[in-house]
Amino acid sequence: MVRFLFKWLFRLLLLLLVLLAILAVSFDTIVTALAEKKLRKQTGLEVHLDKLELRPWSGRARVEKLILYNPVEFGGGPLVNIAELHVEYDPALARERKLHLNVLRFNLAELNIVVDKDGHSNLDGVRKTVEAIRKGQRVVHTNAPMEFAGLDMLNVTLGKGTWTDLRISGTPREFDLGIRNEVVQDMKDSKELVAKLSPVFVRAGLAFFGVGQPAPAPAATNQPPPLKANEVSMPKK
Repeated sequence: MVRFLFKWLFRLLLLLLVLLAILAVSFDTIVTALAEKKLRKQTGLEVHLDKLELRPWSGRARVEKLILYNPVEFGGGPLVNIAELHVEYDPALARERKLHLNVLRFNLAELNIVVDKDGHSNLDGVRKTVEAIRKGQRVVHTNAPMEFAGLDMLNVTLGKGTWTDLRISGTPREFDLGIRNEVVQDMKDSKELVAKLSPVFVRAGLAFFGVGQPAPAPAATNQPPPLKANEVSMPKK
């Protein structure tokens, strides 16, 4: 009888270990599906999320390839494509409702702005949709808001932007936002965060609208280069 019970307990233990292994493998898949559904509900947009990793016990979270799509009236193509969002934070402070980020890595692969024939952009449409959804829901705040307690290191990449104006031609204009692995460090509060990030986003904005680009080199001519100071032109023999 004892041997029979031991054998079944051993089998039960093996079954539990297999179930835990399956749960560990499928945890990210389940979390990703839930997050995708939540984002679709909160934004009113079609959403694709490749992967979401949550490790609250070690203070780490990672998003892989998050794409939000435009509303149908703006063509239905990608609005924003986030290649990666990686966060490492202090879990002990998080339990005290304080958010201290050790590392934040943000990689924006693509941002597509569309202006319709009435002069409204897709961003206006997204904002109105989100406001309409929120007004139709009762939002209950069960937790106190998180206090931002600093960011040690930010690595930001801003890739490609496109601008499509349906009032003119509808042909997308493509811009390189020009920010590659830009590192910003030691931001103690939200004021420092804004102050240190502003120059980065200003550069990206100027690139997006085609402002501040390097001046083209002067066209080549057969004329000799201009004389420098204290130089004398020698007559040809």
